Amino acid sequence: MNVAEIKNDLHRVIVETDDLEILEQMMAYIAVLRDEKKIWDTLSDAEKESIQRGLADMDAGRTKTNEEVRAKVSSIFN
Repeated sequence: MNVAEIKNDLHRVIVETDDLEILEQMMAYIAVLRDEKKIWDTLSDAEKESIQRGLADMDAGRTKTNEEVRAKVSSIFN
């Protein structure tokens, strides 16, 4: 695909999309790619709070290894 074809496809997708959330996410992603915004600035308050809680849990040692999580999931579904 060349540049003109990609632009045409993107234009078509945008014109055919009426979902405001999708359009806002596309704008935010393009801004990040163009280095107009930091990724952090595109996150919702709830997403930022969730990340902060995760970092606090990590700092406090409240984490599980990948193996522990896999074992727990396996015990639930098997």
